[in-house]
Amino acid sequence: MEFPVQYIDDQAELKKVVDHLLNKESIAIDLEFDKNHYRYGFNLCLMQVFDGETCFLIDPLGDLQIETIFPVLENESISKLCFAFNEDMRLLTYMGAKVRSICDLAIARIITGKEALSLSNTLVDELNLKEQISQQKSNWFQRPLTKEQKHYAALDVIDLYDLKSTLFDQLNEQGRFKWFEEEMQQFEAQNWEAAPFEIVPEKDRKDLTLRQWMRFEVLMNLRDEFSKALNRPAFKVIDKNIIKEIAIDPKNLEKWSNTKRIHPKYRNDRIKKQLRDALKHVDLDIANRNISAHESAKKRLSHEEKLLRNQRRARMNKLKEDFFKPVKIRLSERIGDPLTNFILSNRRIQEIAYGQTELLPYQRDLIRKIAEDLGLNIPEII
Repeated sequence: MEFPVQYIDDQAELKKVVDHLLNKESIAIDLEFDKNHYRYGFNLCLMQVFDGETCFLIDPLGDLQIETIFPVLENESISKLCFAFNEDMRLLTYMGAKVRSICDLAIARIITGKEALSLSNTLVDELNLKEQISQQKSNWFQRPLTKEQKHYAALDVIDLYDLKSTLFDQLNEQGRFKWFEEEMQQFEAQNWEAAPFEIVPEKDRKDLTLRQWMRFEVLMNLRDEFSKALNRPAFKVIDKNIIKEIAIDPKNLEKWSNTKRIHPKYRNDRIKKQLRDALKHVDLDIANRNISAHESAKKRLSHEEKLLRNQRRARMNKLKEDFFKPVKIRLSERIGDPLTNFILSNRRIQEIAYGQTELLPYQRDLIRKIAEDLGLNIPEII
Protein backbone atom coordinates (compact mmCIF):
# COMPACT_ATOMS: atom_id res chain seq x y z
CA MET A 1 0.00 0.00 0.00
CA GLU A 2 1.40 3.40 -0.99
CA PHE A 3 0.38 5.30 2.14
CA PRO A 4 1.13 4.57 5.81
CA VAL A 5 -1.73 3.14 7.84
CA GLN A 6 -2.12 3.79 11.57
CA TYR A 7 -4.44 1.69 13.71
CA ILE A 8 -5.95 3.86 16.46
CA ASP A 9 -7.51 2.11 19.46
CA ASP A 10 -6.34 4.35 22.31
CA GLN A 11 -7.87 7.63 23.55
CA ALA A 12 -4.55 9.50 23.70
CA GLU A 13 -3.72 8.44 20.14
CA LEU A 14 -7.17 9.48 18.94
CA LYS A 15 -6.80 12.91 20.55
CA LYS A 16 -3.53 13.45 18.65
CA VAL A 17 -5.20 12.40 15.38
CA VAL A 18 -8.12 14.75 15.97
CA ASP A 19 -5.80 17.71 16.71
CA HIS A 20 -3.99 16.87 13.48
CA LEU A 21 -7.16 16.55 11.37
CA LEU A 22 -8.63 19.83 12.64
CA ASN A 23 -5.90 21.61 10.65
CA LYS A 24 -6.83 19.90 7.37
CA GLU A 25 -8.97 21.37 4.59
CA SER A 26 -10.37 17.97 3.65
CA ILE A 27 -10.44 14.34 4.73
CA ALA A 28 -11.68 11.14 3.11
CA ILE A 29 -13.94 9.08 5.33
CA ASP A 30 -15.75 5.75 5.36
CA LEU A 31 -17.36 3.53 7.99
CA GLU A 32 -17.62 -0.19 8.49
CA PHE A 33 -20.73 -1.02 10.47
CA ASP A 34 -23.04 -3.83 11.46
CA LYS A 35 -26.78 -3.44 11.13
CA ASN A 36 -28.52 -6.21 13.03
CA HIS A 37 -26.40 -8.94 11.51
CA TYR A 38 -23.81 -10.05 14.07
CA ARG A 39 -25.10 -8.06 17.05
CA TYR A 40 -28.20 -6.15 18.08
CA GLY A 41 -28.77 -2.73 16.55
CA PHE A 42 -26.91 -0.33 14.29
CA ASN A 43 -23.25 -0.34 15.38
CA LEU A 44 -20.10 1.37 14.21
CA CYS A 45 -17.25 -1.15 13.95
CA LEU A 46 -14.50 0.91 12.27
CA MET A 47 -13.93 4.45 11.00
CA GLN A 48 -11.45 5.04 8.21
CA VAL A 49 -10.04 8.55 7.75
CA PHE A 50 -7.43 9.55 5.17
CA ASP A 51 -5.88 13.02 5.12
CA GLY A 52 -4.05 12.61 1.81
CA GLU A 53 -0.91 11.32 3.50
CA THR A 54 -1.85 8.88 6.26
CA CYS A 55 -4.79 6.50 6.63
CA PHE A 56 -6.14 6.22 10.16
CA LEU A 57 -8.15 3.13 11.05
CA ILE A 58 -10.02 4.24 14.16
CA ASP A 59 -11.36 1.40 16.28
CA PRO A 60 -14.53 2.42 18.19
CA LEU A 61 -14.43 -0.94 19.98
CA GLY A 62 -11.04 -0.09 21.47
CA ASP A 63 -10.20 1.95 24.55
CA LEU A 64 -11.36 5.29 23.18
CA GLN A 65 -14.34 7.62 22.97
CA ILE A 66 -15.38 7.91 19.32
CA GLU A 67 -17.19 11.20 20.10
CA THR A 68 -13.73 12.78 20.30
CA ILE A 69 -13.66 12.96 16.50
CA PHE A 70 -17.09 14.60 16.18
CA PRO A 71 -15.63 18.16 16.08
CA VAL A 72 -13.78 17.15 12.90
CA LEU A 73 -16.94 15.72 11.33
CA GLU A 74 -18.99 18.77 12.33
CA ASN A 75 -16.42 21.34 11.15
CA GLU A 76 -17.82 23.08 8.07
CA SER A 77 -14.34 24.17 6.97
CA ILE A 78 -13.23 20.55 6.47
CA SER A 79 -14.58 18.84 3.36
CA LYS A 80 -15.51 15.17 3.87
CA LEU A 81 -14.84 13.08 0.77
CA CYS A 82 -16.95 9.94 0.79
CA PHE A 83 -18.77 7.52 -1.48
CA ALA A 84 -22.44 6.46 -1.19
CA PHE A 85 -22.62 7.90 2.33
CA ASN A 86 -26.35 7.56 3.07
CA GLU A 87 -26.20 4.77 5.63
CA ASP A 88 -22.99 6.21 7.12
CA MET A 89 -24.73 9.56 7.53
CA ARG A 90 -27.70 7.88 9.18
CA LEU A 91 -25.43 6.02 11.62
CA LEU A 92 -23.37 9.08 12.53
CA THR A 93 -26.54 11.09 13.12
CA TYR A 94 -27.89 8.24 15.26
CA MET A 95 -24.66 8.42 17.28
CA GLY A 96 -25.08 12.17 17.82
CA ALA A 97 -22.78 13.70 15.17
CA LYS A 98 -24.04 16.49 12.91
CA VAL A 99 -21.78 15.95 9.90
CA ARG A 100 -21.17 18.96 7.66
CA SER A 101 -19.48 19.69 4.29
CA ILE A 102 -20.20 16.32 2.69
CA CYS A 103 -18.73 15.60 -0.74
CA ASP A 104 -20.33 12.33 -1.89
CA LEU A 105 -18.47 11.20 -4.99
CA ALA A 106 -21.11 8.59 -5.84
CA ILE A 107 -23.50 11.48 -6.49
CA ALA A 108 -20.78 13.40 -8.34
CA ARG A 109 -20.42 10.46 -10.73
CA ILE A 110 -24.19 10.34 -11.34
CA ILE A 111 -24.21 14.08 -12.09
CA THR A 112 -21.61 13.45 -14.81
CA GLY A 113 -24.26 11.26 -16.44
CA LYS A 114 -22.87 7.82 -15.65
CA GLU A 115 -24.57 4.83 -14.07
CA ALA A 116 -24.24 4.19 -10.35
CA LEU A 117 -21.59 1.59 -9.48
CA SER A 118 -19.96 0.29 -6.31
CA LEU A 119 -16.84 2.11 -5.16
CA SER A 120 -14.59 -0.73 -6.35
CA ASN A 121 -16.15 -0.76 -9.81
CA THR A 122 -16.12 3.04 -9.96
CA LEU A 123 -12.37 3.07 -9.26
CA VAL A 124 -11.88 0.51 -12.02
CA ASP A 125 -13.97 2.59 -14.43
CA GLU A 126 -12.63 6.05 -13.54
CA LEU A 127 -9.03 5.39 -12.46
CA ASN A 128 -8.27 2.06 -14.18
CA LEU A 129 -7.47 0.47 -10.81
CA LYS A 130 -7.65 -3.25 -10.13
CA GLU A 131 -10.96 -4.49 -8.72
CA GLN A 132 -10.69 -5.39 -5.05
CA ILE A 133 -12.05 -8.45 -3.25
CA SER A 134 -14.83 -7.19 -0.98
CA GLN A 135 -14.69 -7.68 2.78
CA GLN A 136 -17.86 -5.66 3.34
CA LYS A 137 -19.91 -8.60 4.60
CA SER A 138 -17.21 -9.96 6.89
CA ASN A 139 -17.57 -9.74 10.66
CA TRP A 140 -16.25 -6.28 11.54
CA PHE A 141 -16.78 -6.94 15.23
CA GLN A 142 -14.03 -9.55 15.33
CA ARG A 143 -10.76 -8.52 16.93
CA PRO A 144 -8.08 -8.51 15.87
CA LEU A 145 -9.14 -7.50 12.38
CA THR A 146 -7.55 -9.58 9.65
CA LYS A 147 -4.88 -8.19 7.35
CA GLU A 148 -7.44 -8.44 4.52
CA GLN A 149 -10.02 -6.42 6.44
CA LYS A 150 -7.54 -3.65 7.23
CA HIS A 151 -6.36 -3.57 3.62
CA TYR A 152 -9.94 -3.39 2.32
CA ALA A 153 -10.89 -0.70 4.84
CA ALA A 154 -7.95 1.50 3.88
CA LEU A 155 -8.66 1.11 0.17
CA ASP A 156 -12.14 2.53 0.77
CA VAL A 157 -10.62 5.97 1.42
CA ILE A 158 -7.10 6.32 -0.01
CA ASP A 159 -8.25 6.64 -3.64
CA LEU A 160 -11.01 9.16 -2.98
CA TYR A 161 -8.76 12.19 -3.55
CA ASP A 162 -7.82 10.96 -7.03
CA LEU A 163 -11.45 10.07 -7.74
CA LYS A 164 -12.52 13.56 -6.66
CA SER A 165 -10.00 15.16 -9.00
CA THR A 166 -11.18 13.06 -11.94
CA LEU A 167 -14.90 13.59 -11.35
CA PHE A 168 -14.55 17.30 -10.57
CA ASP A 169 -12.69 17.80 -13.85
CA GLN A 170 -15.59 16.14 -15.65
CA LEU A 171 -18.19 18.21 -13.80
CA ASN A 172 -16.38 21.44 -14.63
CA GLU A 173 -15.99 20.45 -18.30
CA GLN A 174 -19.73 19.74 -18.46
CA GLY A 175 -20.65 22.92 -16.58
CA ARG A 176 -22.39 20.84 -13.92
CA PHE A 177 -20.37 21.56 -10.81
CA LYS A 178 -23.08 23.84 -9.41
CA TRP A 179 -25.55 20.98 -9.89
CA PHE A 180 -23.39 18.84 -7.63
CA GLU A 181 -23.16 21.61 -5.02
CA GLU A 182 -26.96 21.88 -4.95
CA GLU A 183 -27.25 18.13 -4.49
CA MET A 184 -24.84 18.20 -1.56
CA GLN A 185 -26.73 21.03 0.11
CA GLN A 186 -29.93 19.00 -0.18
CA PHE A 187 -28.12 15.87 1.05
CA GLU A 188 -27.01 17.58 4.26
CA ALA A 189 -30.43 19.13 4.80
CA GLN A 190 -32.22 15.77 4.79
CA ASN A 191 -33.68 14.41 8.00
CA TRP A 192 -31.26 11.66 8.98
CA GLU A 193 -32.84 11.12 12.40
CA ALA A 194 -35.36 8.44 11.40
CA ALA A 195 -35.23 5.14 13.30
CA PRO A 196 -32.29 3.09 12.00
CA PHE A 197 -34.43 -0.02 11.50
CA GLU A 198 -38.01 -1.20 11.86
CA ILE A 199 -38.81 -3.29 14.90
CA VAL A 200 -42.26 -4.12 13.48
CA PRO A 201 -42.07 -4.19 9.66
CA GLU A 202 -45.05 -2.27 8.29
CA LYS A 203 -45.07 -4.44 5.16
CA ASP A 204 -46.31 -7.38 7.25
CA ARG A 205 -49.56 -5.55 7.98
CA LYS A 206 -51.01 -6.52 4.60
CA ASP A 207 -50.83 -10.25 5.43
CA LEU A 208 -52.71 -10.04 8.73
CA THR A 209 -56.11 -9.20 10.14
CA LEU A 210 -56.27 -6.40 12.68
CA ARG A 211 -56.44 -8.90 15.56
CA GLN A 212 -53.40 -10.73 14.23
CA TRP A 213 -51.52 -7.48 13.64
CA MET A 214 -52.12 -6.32 17.22
CA ARG A 215 -50.69 -9.60 18.53
CA PHE A 216 -47.82 -9.47 16.04
CA GLU A 217 -46.88 -5.92 17.05
CA VAL A 218 -46.72 -6.77 20.77
CA LEU A 219 -44.75 -9.97 20.18
CA MET A 220 -42.28 -8.26 17.85
CA ASN A 221 -41.60 -5.56 20.43
CA LEU A 222 -40.95 -8.27 23.02
CA ARG A 223 -38.59 -9.97 20.58
CA ASP A 224 -36.71 -6.69 20.27
CA GLU A 225 -36.35 -6.49 24.06
CA PHE A 226 -35.00 -10.05 24.15
CA SER A 227 -32.57 -9.27 21.34
CA LYS A 228 -31.30 -6.14 23.05
CA ALA A 229 -30.77 -8.03 26.31
CA LEU A 230 -28.83 -10.76 24.53
CA ASN A 231 -27.05 -8.32 22.17
CA ARG A 232 -27.88 -10.49 19.20
CA PRO A 233 -29.80 -9.60 16.03
CA ALA A 234 -33.50 -10.29 16.34
CA PHE A 235 -33.61 -12.90 13.58
CA LYS A 236 -31.07 -14.98 15.52
CA VAL A 237 -33.15 -14.80 18.69
CA ILE A 238 -36.63 -15.66 17.38
CA ASP A 239 -37.51 -16.26 13.75
CA LYS A 240 -40.11 -13.73 12.60
CA ASN A 241 -42.22 -16.45 11.00
CA ILE A 242 -42.66 -18.08 14.42
CA ILE A 243 -43.94 -14.77 15.79
CA LYS A 244 -46.31 -14.47 12.86
CA GLU A 245 -47.64 -18.02 13.32
CA ILE A 246 -48.43 -17.28 16.97
CA ALA A 247 -50.04 -13.95 16.06
CA ILE A 248 -52.28 -15.73 13.55
CA ASP A 249 -53.17 -18.51 15.98
CA PRO A 250 -52.08 -18.12 19.64
CA LYS A 251 -52.50 -21.89 20.10
CA ASN A 252 -49.15 -22.21 18.30
CA LEU A 253 -47.54 -20.86 21.48
CA GLU A 254 -48.11 -24.27 23.08
CA LYS A 255 -45.33 -25.68 20.85
CA TRP A 256 -42.89 -22.98 22.05
CA SER A 257 -40.51 -25.15 24.07
CA ASN A 258 -40.06 -27.61 21.19
CA THR A 259 -39.83 -25.12 18.35
CA LYS A 260 -36.57 -24.62 16.46
CA ARG A 261 -35.26 -21.21 15.36
CA ILE A 262 -35.66 -19.84 18.92
CA HIS A 263 -32.54 -19.04 20.94
CA PRO A 264 -32.09 -21.66 23.71
CA LYS A 265 -32.09 -18.96 26.38
CA TYR A 266 -35.67 -18.06 25.47
CA ARG A 267 -37.07 -21.48 24.62
CA ASN A 268 -38.47 -22.12 28.11
CA ASP A 269 -41.68 -21.94 30.15
CA ARG A 270 -40.83 -18.58 31.74
CA ILE A 271 -40.68 -16.82 28.39
CA LYS A 272 -43.67 -18.80 27.18
CA LYS A 273 -45.68 -17.44 30.13
CA GLN A 274 -44.47 -13.90 29.42
CA LEU A 275 -45.70 -14.18 25.84
CA ARG A 276 -48.99 -15.72 26.93
CA ASP A 277 -49.60 -12.87 29.41
CA ALA A 278 -48.84 -10.31 26.70
CA LEU A 279 -51.33 -12.00 24.36
CA LYS A 280 -54.01 -11.95 27.10
CA HIS A 281 -53.67 -8.15 27.33
CA VAL A 282 -53.99 -7.89 23.55
CA ASP A 283 -57.07 -10.09 23.46
CA LEU A 284 -58.64 -7.99 26.22
CA ASP A 285 -58.02 -4.87 24.08
CA ILE A 286 -59.53 -6.66 21.08
CA ALA A 287 -62.66 -7.52 23.08
CA ASN A 288 -63.01 -3.99 24.47
CA ARG A 289 -62.76 -2.52 20.99
CA ASN A 290 -65.12 -5.17 19.59
CA ILE A 291 -62.77 -5.98 16.71
CA SER A 292 -64.19 -8.64 14.41
CA ALA A 293 -62.18 -11.70 13.40
CA HIS A 294 -61.99 -10.67 9.74
CA GLU A 295 -61.30 -6.94 10.08
CA SER A 296 -58.26 -6.02 7.99
CA ALA A 297 -55.11 -4.59 9.56
CA LYS A 298 -54.95 -2.06 6.76
CA LYS A 299 -56.14 1.33 7.88
CA ARG A 300 -59.69 1.94 6.70
CA LEU A 301 -60.40 5.10 4.76
CA SER A 302 -63.63 7.04 4.96
CA HIS A 303 -65.65 7.63 1.80
CA GLU A 304 -64.26 11.17 1.60
CA GLU A 305 -60.68 9.94 2.09
CA LYS A 306 -61.10 7.33 -0.66
CA LEU A 307 -62.54 9.95 -2.99
CA LEU A 308 -59.65 12.32 -2.27
CA ARG A 309 -57.10 9.50 -2.75
CA ASN A 310 -58.62 8.55 -6.11
CA GLN A 311 -58.66 12.17 -7.24
CA ARG A 312 -54.99 12.58 -6.30
CA ARG A 313 -54.07 9.40 -8.14
CA ALA A 314 -55.97 10.52 -11.24
CA ARG A 315 -54.23 13.91 -11.19
CA MET A 316 -50.84 12.30 -10.72
CA ASN A 317 -51.37 9.79 -13.53
CA LYS A 318 -52.46 12.57 -15.87
CA LEU A 319 -49.46 14.66 -14.85
CA LYS A 320 -47.10 11.72 -15.43
CA GLU A 321 -48.60 10.91 -18.82
CA ASP A 322 -49.07 14.44 -20.17
CA PHE A 323 -46.01 16.15 -18.71
CA PHE A 324 -43.34 14.02 -17.06
CA LYS A 325 -43.31 11.21 -19.63
CA PRO A 326 -42.46 13.42 -22.65
CA VAL A 327 -40.08 15.50 -20.50
CA LYS A 328 -38.20 12.38 -19.37
CA ILE A 329 -37.83 11.13 -22.95
CA ARG A 330 -36.33 14.44 -24.11
CA LEU A 331 -34.24 14.81 -20.94
CA SER A 332 -32.73 11.34 -21.49
CA GLU A 333 -31.69 12.39 -24.98
CA ARG A 334 -29.84 15.37 -23.52
CA ILE A 335 -28.25 14.09 -20.32
CA GLY A 336 -28.61 10.30 -20.51
CA ASP A 337 -30.79 7.75 -18.72
CA PRO A 338 -28.82 7.47 -15.42
CA LEU A 339 -29.02 11.17 -14.54
CA THR A 340 -32.58 11.48 -15.86
CA ASN A 341 -33.74 8.60 -13.68
CA PHE A 342 -31.88 10.13 -10.73
CA ILE A 343 -33.67 13.45 -11.17
CA LEU A 344 -37.07 12.06 -12.16
CA SER A 345 -37.44 8.61 -10.71
CA ASN A 346 -41.01 7.36 -10.36
CA ARG A 347 -40.81 7.94 -6.63
CA ARG A 348 -39.49 11.49 -7.08
CA ILE A 349 -42.27 12.29 -9.57
CA GLN A 350 -44.86 11.10 -7.06
CA GLU A 351 -43.28 13.15 -4.28
CA ILE A 352 -43.25 16.24 -6.52
CA ALA A 353 -46.86 15.71 -7.55
CA TYR A 354 -47.96 15.33 -3.93
CA GLY A 355 -45.93 18.34 -2.77
CA GLN A 356 -43.66 16.16 -0.60
CA THR A 357 -40.43 17.43 -2.15
CA GLU A 358 -39.19 20.32 -4.24
CA LEU A 359 -36.98 20.33 -7.28
CA LEU A 360 -33.54 21.83 -6.96
CA PRO A 361 -32.89 24.99 -9.01
CA TYR A 362 -30.85 23.19 -11.68
CA GLN A 363 -33.51 20.47 -11.98
CA ARG A 364 -36.28 23.04 -12.31
CA ASP A 365 -34.34 24.92 -15.01
CA LEU A 366 -33.72 21.73 -17.00
CA ILE A 367 -37.37 20.67 -16.86
CA ARG A 368 -38.71 24.13 -17.70
CA LYS A 369 -36.47 24.50 -20.76
CA ILE A 370 -37.49 21.10 -22.08
CA ALA A 371 -41.17 21.79 -21.41
CA GLU A 372 -40.88 25.06 -23.33
CA ASP A 373 -39.18 23.29 -26.23
CA LEU A 374 -41.98 20.72 -26.30
CA GLY A 375 -44.69 23.36 -25.99
CA LEU A 376 -46.00 21.87 -22.75
CA ASN A 377 -47.88 23.79 -20.10
CA ILE A 378 -45.67 23.93 -17.01
CA PRO A 379 -47.54 22.82 -13.87
CA GLU A 380 -47.51 25.12 -10.85
CA ILE A 381 -45.55 22.52 -8.85
CA ILE A 382 -42.60 23.05 -11.25
